[in-house]
Amino acid sequence: MLAEEPFSLTVDPYWILVAIVQFAILFFLLQRFLWKPILTTLRERADRIRQGLDAAESARREREEMKVEVERMLGEARREAAAIAERTTKAAEAAAAEIRTHAKADADHVRERAKADAEQLHRQALAQLRSEVASLAVLAASRILGREIDAKAHRELIDRSLDEAGPRLGRMS
Repeated sequence: MLAEEPFSLTVDPYWILVAIVQFAILFFLLQRFLWKPILTTLRERADRIRQGLDAAESARREREEMKVEVERMLGEARREAAAIAERTTKAAEAAAAEIRTHAKADADHVRERAKADAEQLHRQALAQLRSEVASLAVLAASRILGREIDAKAHRELIDRSLDEAGPRLGRMS
């Protein structure tokens, strides 16, 4: 027997060529059936991510625009509320002024009426007093004279005297 070398590394060009052909076939198959679908899936996923980011950015811009719009509307509502409050205050002040004017006019009317009523009561009291004084004077005169006097004639005399003395008596009261 021939002495073989215990471990020799020999390269057979046939097997190298078979390995290269197998690699080329595997590469072609992987690229055709695996690589293209993977790339397509990755592109689709990248597109979906890009669309999501675009939608998120759009939503953020829209949210900012809405925030600005809400602030504007709140400012406008505050201005309108202030204007309404101011109009209400002015209306209330005008109503209060009108009520005060009416109350003053009513008070003046009541005062004038009371003054007229007091004047009328004063005149009635004076007339009643005059009648009482005349009756008392007739009674006193008849007692002094001890006889009955003509009450009608005596009353006319007293009334004439009181009419003459009336302006002076009016100044005293």
